[in-house]
Amino acid sequence: MASTLEVMQLTDVMSTTLVAVSPETRIGEAARKMVDSDVGAAIVLASGDELVGVITERDLMRCVSEGIEPNRPVSDRMTRHVLTASPTTELAEAMALMVDGHFRHLPVVNDEGRVVGVISMRDLMAYTSLRLRGGSLGHDDDLDPAEVIATIFRMRTGAA
Repeated sequence: MASTLEVMQLTDVMSTTLVAVSPETRIGEAARKMVDSDVGAAIVLASGDELVGVITERDLMRCVSEGIEPNRPVSDRMTRHVLTASPTTELAEAMALMVDGHFRHLPVVNDEGRVVGVISMRDLMAYTSLRLRGGSLGHDDDLDPAEVIATIFRMRTGAA
């Protein structure tokens, strides 16, 4: 039997609560939106809902530590080359992308390229916590929580 990580898809655990900003949005305003929505990343969309970047809590912390003015546009500090996944991407593949790329948020796009969700370390931890407590998402699986926790540890520490 395949492990849960090989069977579960992003659509099963991704967050569909998105915070979106434009490249012209001020850094301070993006930070406020992220705090108000309790998310660790905002997707940056150009006109026509085209994904052009992501700004994360780490990016914002760097702005603070470097003395960047909060009235600067998000485009000055966002990550521009963003990897994405589809809703049918398996958890194991998404986790591998995140570990290999050293990032914590992965936008999920549909066949038309429209952002429909985001998977984050927080989502993975929530899923793992639910499964450890014996909860279910309606799947008959054999989740190995140690596998998920080890992967998240690697994501956080960069350990091999």
